[in-house]
Amino acid sequence: MNTFHTLFLSSSEVFGIEVFDNDFYKLLVLFGLNFLSTLLLARFIYYPFNNKKREFIFAYMVVSSVIFFLCFALKAFKFNTGVAIGLFALLGVIRFRTDTISLKEMAYLFVFIGVSMINAFSKKMSLYEIGFINLAFISLTAIGEKLLQQKESAKRTANFELTYGNLKNLSTENYEALKNDIGSTTGLKVESVKIMSMDLKTNEAKLKVYYEK
Repeated sequence: MNTFHTLFLSSSEVFGIEVFDNDFYKLLVLFGLNFLSTLLLARFIYYPFNNKKREFIFAYMVVSSVIFFLCFALKAFKFNTGVAIGLFALLGVIRFRTDTISLKEMAYLFVFIGVSMINAFSKKMSLYEIGFINLAFISLTAIGEKLLQQKESAKRTANFELTYGNLKNLSTENYEALKNDIGSTTGLKVESVKIMSMDLKTNEAKLKVYYEK
């Protein structure tokens, strides 16, 4: 017990290793920020837009944490910018060998690696700068996902014009009945219907029908 007290409580070093350093507080703050940023990226951006692949969330979070701690530990060697870029390139060759992953998921992997490295090597940056960089990563990724989803949604739908004779179904309360009527007639899965024009004399309306390809 006395030996333990002498080694760990009374001395500042144990076998040449410092018992406590002020960088410990920086480690806690930066890791908390990194964990929050990667959690937002993984759970609230990647997960809902990519078929809810839980295994990739686990992989991204683990890779991010390991890289953060690795870079934070290596920071003591005072790497220059060239070495840091080389380390990023080295970590960038990581692949998940069990499955072939898409280009998009590889892009997410680079984002997680980049965020973790920036947070770990940001000792001389202010919290405002670090927070802005993390927020920029999250925002750009979210905007990219939104734009990509809109483009994919547009590719999945097509439209055609139709002359329709049952004007009763054009009322708001009969909108679903209108879609079902057109769908049963054409055999298509109707997504939405837009009224282009209406002729009360002939009791006909010109519609634009959007359907799933």
